[in-house]
Amino acid sequence: MVRGHEKLLSKISRYRVLIVRKTIVTVTGIRPDFIRMCEVFKKLDENFNHILVHTGQHYDELLSDIFFKELKIREPDFNLNVGSYCREHFHQTGVLSERLIELLRKENIKPDLILFLGDSNSVVSSVSLKKEGYKIGHIEAGMRSGDKRMLEEINRTVCDHCSDYHFVYHEDYKSNLIKENLPEENIFVVGNTIVEVCNKISIDGVKSKNQILLDIHRPENFKHQERLKNILTYANECGQRYDLPVYMLNFKRTSQHINKNDLDVENIKIIDLMSYKDFLTAQYDSLFIISDSGTAQEESALLKTPVIVPRDYTERPQSVFYNCSFMLDVNTIDNKTWKKSHEWLDSDPETNTSWLGEGETSKKIIEVIKEKS
Repeated sequence: MVRGHEKLLSKISRYRVLIVRKTIVTVTGIRPDFIRMCEVFKKLDENFNHILVHTGQHYDELLSDIFFKELKIREPDFNLNVGSYCREHFHQTGVLSERLIELLRKENIKPDLILFLGDSNSVVSSVSLKKEGYKIGHIEAGMRSGDKRMLEEINRTVCDHCSDYHFVYHEDYKSNLIKENLPEENIFVVGNTIVEVCNKISIDGVKSKNQILLDIHRPENFKHQERLKNILTYANECGQRYDLPVYMLNFKRTSQHINKNDLDVENIKIIDLMSYKDFLTAQYDSLFIISDSGTAQEESALLKTPVIVPRDYTERPQSVFYNCSFMLDVNTIDNKTWKKSHEWLDSDPETNTSWLGEGETSKKIIEVIKEKS
């Protein structure tokens, strides 16, 4: 009888722990955000009643499911499947806001905090959630490129101004938020989530430097025929100059615009998207990469691979300041930045990754949530 009584008390005790735990809802939907959040997810599971909501914006296996397996992320609690249903950005944001609020009501979920990361369409649902009275947290807050042509710039700014807590990667981003009159006491410098993710993936062997990787997927590039054409021209010139094959990742929308505008890829080889470890390995083995991805500016810095960034602006200016990347003007062909880019590459730039933080970001985020939310 005593032993049974002890078991009952033990069960009651465990339930009490669950009851008093704060409830944190994470809303995530695209490949880079799954990657960046994977260690945060695990820490949230350990410390809170964590409800993981997958928006379903990326519904292709290579853009979603495979990362759950590879990075050992548990299955989401709910999948809203907005990607298979909505194509345009305004469809996604509208339907996502509706489905999120309906989900919280139907399942009687009362979160202490709803946590977003990044600048995808998912974060715009913070507007509707804020109006409903929910507390919002934003990881990757404060990034600014100043380029309002970018959907991401609009998304991240909107989410920041709906958020109660801002988790920023660098002091520069904290300064951006203070300039926008957001309260300093709610801004926390935690470092970059990508560091601890990359540190857990081992890449063996000496850097082969036997290829150039081309990664173009931003609308500011693929939607503008001349810019896209100039990027392909630059990449082909690099292949000839360094006598190396150029491999271009086959992002569907970029490929569609190449075909639609009948652009000649010349000697560039189109390759399939790959798993995260394979992608890191491809970056590692490249002499350099040409990429409009913000995440690639960080990953390649950690892998000590230079990055040519064919964009007018970047929300990661530290990458340029610390010699990890070079901004390339692709509005016209063979302008002065093209020559300078080769001078920079030939100098074998020595990268400094101090701007990315120490690799304890998920721990710092958890500490702030425990104290503040």
